[in-house]
Amino acid sequence: MPPPLLFQEYPSLDGVVPWIPLVNSFTPVERLSNLETYLNTDTSLWVKQDNLTSPIYGGNKVRKLEFIIADALQRKKKTIATLGGIGTNHGLATTIFGKKNGLNTVLYLIKQPITKHVLDNLKLDFHYGAELKYVKNYLGVGLQFYLLDRLRRKQTYWLPAGGSTPLGILGYVNATLELKQQIEKGKLPEPELLFVAAGTTGTMAGLELGIQLTGLKIRVLGIRVTDRMAATAGKVKSLIKGALKILHKDSKLRNFQYKPRFQLIDQYYGGKYGRVTPEGQKAVDLIRQTEDISLETTYTGKTLAAFIDHVKRVETTGPMLFWNTYNSVDLSAIADQVNYQQLPSEFHHLFIEEVQ
Repeated sequence: MPPPLLFQEYPSLDGVVPWIPLVNSFTPVERLSNLETYLNTDTSLWVKQDNLTSPIYGGNKVRKLEFIIADALQRKKKTIATLGGIGTNHGLATTIFGKKNGLNTVLYLIKQPITKHVLDNLKLDFHYGAELKYVKNYLGVGLQFYLLDRLRRKQTYWLPAGGSTPLGILGYVNATLELKQQIEKGKLPEPELLFVAAGTTGTMAGLELGIQLTGLKIRVLGIRVTDRMAATAGKVKSLIKGALKILHKDSKLRNFQYKPRFQLIDQYYGGKYGRVTPEGQKAVDLIRQTEDISLETTYTGKTLAAFIDHVKRVETTGPMLFWNTYNSVDLSAIADQVNYQQLPSEFHHLFIEEVQ
């Protein structure tokens, strides 16, 4: 497989920045013509289908893991430990691709509102061999993940939630180079606005940095889907600052000055991580009916709700791009084969609670 576009653009990073291939090819861009008709808009609407990053498990986490798993292997770690809600897509992706590359995974899981998707992910974590730890709240995560367990797990690679590290966001700098090539080849016009879910903000930060490095004029709108403490403008800037320290290893980038242009939008969160909102559910249903695209209600549904509202309420003449970060590989048949009683006992009550 050829080196990533990031190394082709900045050759001195090749062999210096760790990387392994996980994303099979460019993910397609498509015009949302049926949605345009439904919304009765002259604005051209587009989707970047990062749900198709891999036939094993898609979504945005795969791009980050190309750099993160390579770093863990280079450091000769045996295990990756990370954290998230009990339905974490990031945790599942890390488990699947970690196993594929000979790494064990430990997941520190915090309770969130229960949906079938959440429970399926939990069963899939178990199926793919993750060690599951139920820490119940953020205080428990702070004590266990960030303090106590680090003292006894010396061969473990400690990965923050969402894979949102300065190294991880290079996956989305690379994705922006991909988008630029698609624009140059006429696959889509250069968007005026780009809508993306802002959970731990790594995807957003990588896109924001990549857009400026490539000279594109797109404005990134991050739709906050987590608590304010997890998704802040300061965190986006901090991730970008850290990524630039890595990229400055290439002489062409040493004088690059980043100037923030992004915006975080708060009103679609719903008050609690994972809570299903009426507008998010409506957006999920609408895109399935009009474009046969499957989304979920925690991240992409809320982001699409903001995208649709912008079309309805704001005069936008330029093209708009929705970045689909959801995995579209259907693993539900595997999840259905897992008996929840095989999981550690502290998770059993989740399967008899009311599902949203």
